[in-house]
Amino acid sequence: MKLPNKHALPILILCLLIPAAVPYPITGYIATALMLVFVGINKKSLVFILFIYFPARPLFMEMNGGLAYTGDLIILSLFFSLLMERFKKNDWSFSKYQFTVPFWLFCLVGTLAALITGVKILPILFELRALLITFLLLYIIGELNLERKDIFHFLKATLIFTIILCLYGLIEKIFSRSILLPHAWEMWKLSSTNKMRIYGAAANPNVFALYLSIQLFLSFFLFRSLKKHKALVLLASGLLAGTLLLTYSRGTLIAFGLASLVFILWTRSKSFLKYAIGAFALGLLLIYYPVLFASSKMELSAAVPMDNLAIGSNTASEPEQDLSSRFSEMFSEKIVHQSTEWGRLYVVFKGIEVSKDHPIIGTGLATFGDSATLSFPSPIYGKYQIGERMYTDNQYIQILVQTGMLGFLAVLVFVIFAIRKITAASKGSLTAFSACLLLAALTAGLFYNILEDKTFTLFFYSCVGVILQKDIMLKD
Repeated sequence: MKLPNKHALPILILCLLIPAAVPYPITGYIATALMLVFVGINKKSLVFILFIYFPARPLFMEMNGGLAYTGDLIILSLFFSLLMERFKKNDWSFSKYQFTVPFWLFCLVGTLAALITGVKILPILFELRALLITFLLLYIIGELNLERKDIFHFLKATLIFTIILCLYGLIEKIFSRSILLPHAWEMWKLSSTNKMRIYGAAANPNVFALYLSIQLFLSFFLFRSLKKHKALVLLASGLLAGTLLLTYSRGTLIAFGLASLVFILWTRSKSFLKYAIGAFALGLLLIYYPVLFASSKMELSAAVPMDNLAIGSNTASEPEQDLSSRFSEMFSEKIVHQSTEWGRLYVVFKGIEVSKDHPIIGTGLATFGDSATLSFPSPIYGKYQIGERMYTDNQYIQILVQTGMLGFLAVLVFVIFAIRKITAASKGSLTAFSACLLLAALTAGLFYNILEDKTFTLFFYSCVGVILQKDIMLKD
């Protein structure tokens, strides 16, 4: 039995929304089980639901704890289902995936080093899951036999979902995180610098910004392919761009600004340049400034106690200069001092100190500022006087400390092989887009633990998986 996408996808979306409306874990477990049934009914739609689940996973989890590992179970079920199908037919082509071997070696080095350091099995598995769960999509989509119509069905569905996420984020901004957010999120004590930023359903302004940046690229491909409703897509891109600016994510804007420049030079696409300029012009005029104005008016009209203002509420005049000041203050003496004391520079200096003692294979996964160390104690923190909640926000220093020169070299080889695999493909703008995603990841790695960002890796590994397919034609 195979349901068409137009029927399967709405059913899967309902499986996500009903547990959010009925917030008991059992409803989340039942919904997850129902979704897994689609492994044997409609794999393509099950893959598409991941692009709705992961960008809003923190919100889904907050609404219903039973949805915490829905995406993981979907990916694992798809992977093993396709693996068994290919083995039965004896037609799995391992040669096209040889370029991924160095990444597995990186994980192996990190695992062995962690065991030597004394890390327990559970934290190691926790971190391996963070690194590998979306990585499996590269193999899943590489074997899924997608068609051109599937890609554009996906582009339309995800754009509509992104519009919803943007509207949700704008409501968060205008009403100062006081309505529609889970109660626990409303109670977060944010500094004035962070309270002005849109966190969105991702519960993180940087993750949300990365997602919106990718969607802006994808909306251009949809805009270019449509014969009708181009104006609606352009207006939607303005909404995305304006919301992106309100995340005030410097690292994302730098990474994707560079990626956009390379994309324009690579494809020599004047239409993309015009589209990007148009999107951000609309975003500034229709979203950014009006939302700042509305937010300021709401703050003035609300009877906010002074002790709440001390937590981080902005004055009416502050937001007007936030976007420019966020960039201008990056290298100010105050910011550099704070960064050295407990910011990104502190992490880099501390990482160099640790790596000097473990230069070859590092200290292992789940030992230095990764997702696992936020949930499990690290055996090296006491020795090096590192705070328990430290997160590196720098992929390079994390790799160097946890896997040493061997792990760093393995990741470098994987990147080189991935570039060769991507550029060897002849699929037009998709090749350029995937290469620019990789460039954005390399740049963003200076500011974020990009390999642990499920949303970004979801898109990147999926794009590489599409490139590996021989039959699909997405040329210009």
